[in-house]
Formats: sequence, C-alpha cells, structure tokens
Amino acid sequence: MGLETGRTGDQGPKTSKIVLSGEVDFGEEYQRFSDLAQGSRRFMLLQGSAVSLTLPDNSVDHIVTDPPYFDSVQYSDLAAYFRVWLRQLLPDEAQWDYALSEATVDQHENGNGQYRSVLGDIFKEAYRVLKKDSGRLIFTYHHWNPKGWTGLSLALKQAGFGLLNRYIIHAENLTSVHIANQNALIHDVVLVLGSAQKNTFPEWELPEAIDKTDSYTFCEQCGSVLGYILNHALAEDEIGQIWVDLLK
Repeated sequence: MGLETGRTGDQGPKTSKIVLSGEVDFGEEYQRFSDLAQGSRRFMLLQGSAVSLTLPDNSVDHIVTDPPYFDSVQYSDLAAYFRVWLRQLLPDEAQWDYALSEATVDQHENGNGQYRSVLGDIFKEAYRVLKKDSGRLIFTYHHWNPKGWTGLSLALKQAGFGLLNRYIIHAENLTSVHIANQNALIHDVVLVLGSAQKNTFPEWELPEAIDKTDSYTFCEQCGSVLGYILNHALAEDEIGQIWVDLLK
C-alpha cells in the first residue's frame, strides 16, 4: 500500500509515494467473534447501539472512537436532513421517528446532563469489553465550553477510566470555511485511556490557568486537567467548578 504526499517546490506542486511495508487493505469477514482469533486479517462488522455490544467481557485490545464535541456541530440538524430521504428509501431499516431528548446532544438543551449520561453509558460498555490490563480507549476532543469538558470528565470517571497519555495534533485546515474568522480551535487532544483499577497513571498537574491564546497549549493543558480529575476523588460539583474556573 502506498501513501501519496504533496508539497510545493520551486517548480510547482510535487507528489511522492511512500510505500508502507506490510500494509494491506483487504481481509475476510466473519460472523462470530471467536473466529477472529483463529487467523489473521479477519474482521467482524456489528451494527447497533454502542451501549450494548455483543462482545465478551475483557476481549478487546483497543477502541478508537469519535464522540460528539458537545454542541460544536449541529448533529441533530444534519441527521434530520438525511433522515427525510433515508426513511423513504429504507423505511424498515431504522427508527426514523425519535425525540431530540434521545440524542447525545440536544442543541437546545445542552446543559441538561444528557451529554454526560449518554457518553457515560457508552464508556461503561467500552470499559466492560476492553482488556483491563492492556485495553485502551482512544479518541480526540476539544472545546471551549466548560460544560463539554465537565460532561466528558464525569462520563469517563463514572465508567472507570484514567488518562495514560495525551497527544496534540492539528484538527483543522486554517483555510476551512468552518473555522475561518470563528476563533476556532485548530488542534485536537488525542486522549489515551485505560482502566483506573489496573494501570499506573502519570501525576497530571492542575495548572493555575489555561492559556486561551494558543490552540496547541490550550488543548494540551485541557488534557492535563482531565488527567488530574480522573486521578483524584472529586465530587461532581468540584469537577464542574474546576472547569468553570479554568475556562471562564
């Protein structure tokens, strides 16, 4: 498998191909989880709710996911647009009539706790299926709003996770129309989490203040705050106040 890369040189745009040794883009689908351990390049596809996975306890090495960034995207509005057409084409394939209160993010009620509640149920199920000694939950996140970070912190703490590491990556192209002139964060923090009972975690420090003038530093410090919160026995109101104090 090759990876095409592009750059601009003295003579205009150029591309080069980097060969990724050993990478393949094919495999064989199996219907039973037990079959995955019998060979290589095997996979299984599941469709359903992330709060109820048909997988055994302590059976998964890694979960890589992408939770909603609180109210950063109009998730319900975007889904409603496609739902109009999909319900005509596939009327029996999904529950097309549902209330916004059932969604992870209700754009009109984003402070009512459902973000924490829905993510908490998903993270608890992730915790159940992950191997406790070596399993990892990995996802990216960023947000300016303390409510988003509070909900995420409570959901992860409720599920039993601690922060093993965090990495900062570019999230958006500066020319994107979605972030241009919007005071938007252009970085994500990649969060690597494991079982709070079975791992040793870094001593994450709580900063006196979070730098809101630099996107990279902001995301890095927010990741450290999350790690500190997950490491310590704090009441829910204390966790919320930490985020409010640092992000106000």
